[in-house]
Amino acid sequence: MEYDVLIIGGGPAGLSAALQLGRSLRSVLVCDNGEPRNGPAAEAHGYLTRDGIPPEELRRLGREEVSKYGGEFRNSQVTDVSRANDGFTSTLDSGESVTSRKVVLATGVGDDLPDTDGFEELWGSGVYHCPYCHGYEVRDEPLGVIVTNQHMVDYAKLIYNLSDDLVVFTDGQDVFDEATQSLFIERGVRIEDEPISALNGSGDDGLESVSLADGRNVARHALFYPPPMEQHSELPEQLGLEVNQAGLIDATRSQHGIGFTSVEGVFIAGDASSGSPPSIPSAVADGYAVGATVNMELSKEDFEGGGNNGQAP
Repeated sequence: MEYDVLIIGGGPAGLSAALQLGRSLRSVLVCDNGEPRNGPAAEAHGYLTRDGIPPEELRRLGREEVSKYGGEFRNSQVTDVSRANDGFTSTLDSGESVTSRKVVLATGVGDDLPDTDGFEELWGSGVYHCPYCHGYEVRDEPLGVIVTNQHMVDYAKLIYNLSDDLVVFTDGQDVFDEATQSLFIERGVRIEDEPISALNGSGDDGLESVSLADGRNVARHALFYPPPMEQHSELPEQLGLEVNQAGLIDATRSQHGIGFTSVEGVFIAGDASSGSPPSIPSAVADGYAVGATVNMELSKEDFEGGGNNGQAP
């Protein structure tokens, strides 16, 4: 199968890029393995006109819109991408091979969660990353925030805005200098320096308490923690793209658009890129812009090379 563009990843960024390309008369294949970063969340927030929508419903609606413009889908993982002639040959885990003139990586990132008992089970249902996505729903409840280094102190201030009953857990790390600690205490924030031994609760009922190494249980309704990120796919490494200290791929911008990578013909959109803040609105905007960039690159090639007027081969 031959396509103008293969988009790897069918989340908000990938679907947004596919929509832009489909409306530009490009043949597009979107491959997605069905493991979205926000899969554990019951609702997605902050996206105008769709606030509170279940993430899977947002993806379903996105697929419907892309399909109207001829976009195709495979519920498959892309296992290999290699250069072939003037484009790329990609292999799917189904055994199918496809060729494309360009490749867009919208593979996203994964969250590197602590090994603490209960953490993974409660992720998205009592333990959260984004206060903009989940803070309103737990406002005014007893909240906690994990702060294990000085770079996370400002993050804790975002949670302070949500509740008058806040506990900062340092998980045994030496985080606060004397002045900063005093400021938090003056604001009525309690600081627990004991290591965390477990999180208690269930996926259905949410978080109930945080167990500490000294045997105490601190009752909390929700806990916030911004985990380190890692690339969700091995393809960036396979293609030779460098990942920065934040776990992201540096995307470059030129006068012709955004989303360029160090590999010609390969573009990146969404959470996996350093150019996109981790949110659905940002991912949609980034996908839109990257889709337009890829279309411009194809248009220049067709026009300057006497090609096929933008139509798929």
